[in-house]
Amino acid sequence: MAKLTPERLFAEPPLFAEPPRQLRAAPDGACLSFLRGAADGSERLDLWRADPTTGACECWIRSAELAAAGAPTAAERAAMQRRRFFAGGITDHHWLPDQSAVLLIAAGSGHLLDVATGQMRQVTPAGRRFTDIKLSPRGRWLSYVGDGNLYLRRLDDGGEERTVAASENPNISFGIADFLAQEELHRFDGHWWRPDERHIAFTRVDVGPVKPCQRFAAHADGLKLVEQRYPFAGEANPETAFALHDLETGATHWIDYADAADDYLARVAFVKAGLALQILNRAQDRLRLKLIRLGDLSQRILIEETSNTWVDLHDNFTEIDADDYLWTSARDGASHLYRYRNGRCRQLTKGRGRVIKVLSADARRVLVSAWFETPTEQHLYQIDLGTGERTRLTEPGWHELTATADGTWIIDHFSNLSTPTAVRVGRADRPLCALQQPDLDGGHPYHIHLNRHVRPTLGSLTAEDGQDLHYRLTRPGGLDGRLPLIVYVYGGPGAQKVRNDWPPLLLQLFAQHGFGVLELDNRGSGNRERAFETAIHKRLGDVEVRDQARGAQFAAGLPWVDGTRIGVFGHSYGGYMALMCLARAPSLFRAAAAVAPVTDWRLYDSCYTERYLGQPADNPAGYQDSAVLPHLDQMRGALLLMHGMSDDNVVFTHSLRLMQALQARNKLFEFMAYPNAKHAMQQKTVAIHRFNLILDFFARHLGVAAHEGRHPAD
Repeated sequence: MAKLTPERLFAEPPLFAEPPRQLRAAPDGACLSFLRGAADGSERLDLWRADPTTGACECWIRSAELAAAGAPTAAERAAMQRRRFFAGGITDHHWLPDQSAVLLIAAGSGHLLDVATGQMRQVTPAGRRFTDIKLSPRGRWLSYVGDGNLYLRRLDDGGEERTVAASENPNISFGIADFLAQEELHRFDGHWWRPDERHIAFTRVDVGPVKPCQRFAAHADGLKLVEQRYPFAGEANPETAFALHDLETGATHWIDYADAADDYLARVAFVKAGLALQILNRAQDRLRLKLIRLGDLSQRILIEETSNTWVDLHDNFTEIDADDYLWTSARDGASHLYRYRNGRCRQLTKGRGRVIKVLSADARRVLVSAWFETPTEQHLYQIDLGTGERTRLTEPGWHELTATADGTWIIDHFSNLSTPTAVRVGRADRPLCALQQPDLDGGHPYHIHLNRHVRPTLGSLTAEDGQDLHYRLTRPGGLDGRLPLIVYVYGGPGAQKVRNDWPPLLLQLFAQHGFGVLELDNRGSGNRERAFETAIHKRLGDVEVRDQARGAQFAAGLPWVDGTRIGVFGHSYGGYMALMCLARAPSLFRAAAAVAPVTDWRLYDSCYTERYLGQPADNPAGYQDSAVLPHLDQMRGALLLMHGMSDDNVVFTHSLRLMQALQARNKLFEFMAYPNAKHAMQQKTVAIHRFNLILDFFARHLGVAAHEGRHPAD
């Protein structure tokens, strides 16, 4: 059986096909459509359709049939980075309400596919590329953004393009979310349609007040400095205005939504009574859900959340009927479900656990994604709106759950430690249908690696404050003696690594090269109760490192782990954690590989950093102690530092300052820069080189097993 290598891990065809994306249901429910990687390249998506009763699938439209108009624009590339969605080809699609056609989004243009004839016509202007292409709710209009300007076009009569808002100022854009909204607020929309198509709401963003910085971009003739307006912690943010455009009269009304000039526009939704806006103050300790009435544009507050740390954003504001809403809040210490009806609030779930996402609701019951037993499993629950009684509907394991736009179809990506991800679709009046069910028989690409595959184990430790720290441990198979161990860490807010799901193949890569792997969700990481998540408030890299050190000490006591050969590896916040572990727990960690790390939180963006540390002027000691550089004197182990030179998220300056500080202290380290790579470093050549280098680094500094032996398959 073959040993897994970086070359095979990132090669085509992939060892495991990407699950179906952007699953949509035809209006009559007779057909399901979705996007799937092309046979000759998984990074290019084709349109597929499936029978919801049998699960039988067929490729409907190949993306190669749609011509591209030039290279992706800067706005397109930025949106891909923010969404962590790097595939090309057909990137989205929407059914027209009468089911006569499907709108396909591909290569910055919109195409209308006639369902009956299979013919296609381009419905965005030819020779130009656009972003944020949307179909109006009744299917009569197309809206899209080009060069920062917002346009409309009629679909039913082939009408002329209409300009909603435009500016010649390159710092001003309309109808598109800015960097902070996408990266940190997870608001990816910049314009919204009213269901009856009478109005379209949109943003105006001015990045002019934001301080510019420089980053590198690689070109055929060398490197070039690119100016980027980056909102550093404590400094000016983009200015976001909000407007309502009346399609009948052509009038645009600007709405003064903010309570303070630096408030964030976090969420926007049309409801029966008007517009619902979620407004987050810059300190992020107060969130207001405001209702804007469309007639007189009057405002009132529906819900207000406050916190002595920060208020978490979510997408769980769900309208059941006029003045009848569902909402999740962590006001009692955990994220639970509440119902606001006729001005009265009632809590529907209580106790240990977390409601993650409202999937669908009616007057009788609500379906949610949640956990109530253990955070290592996520399930589908039905909650009775009358009694609050909850019923779990899914089997043990991890269920990544989403719903179609109308809430009638639930999509379940299910796996556990022993079962690769299966994709299933269902609704109340139909049985569950499998769209993807991996069978690891002789015809599966991963079959030749099965004999080396090892199943991780789950467990938990106790933090110093008594809270549970869940871990996942992967032991190499077929090796004797005491082995080196890599602590694979992220550790940052909002993230979770330890789950009862099919583990990432990166764990198998390390294990098959002789390294055990420990993953531990430290305090401050996500999908837990508030006391667990907010332990990092006002200081980063402290309790997280203590928890990871607790995990390393536990692992060092295992009979198969050599406690003198423990390394740590992470990317982004994980890269920051790798550095902090090497510096703040030097007796435990012998080597660290830090990829795209934050090294000074004053150099990271305002919205993320201020949520946890506050403003630099208000918490100078917290910023100082949370930075890497003040702790470098204690650093003793080997270090491999990696960074993409075109990183527009954790800018290259972080690594430059770290290198200068290490050189000033005469501390040796290894460094690899990747020209034209951004934060995700998703290019295959970069990924292959990066992980070969990481394996080589750990092999040199952690050594090989003393009694390596032969694998049974060799």
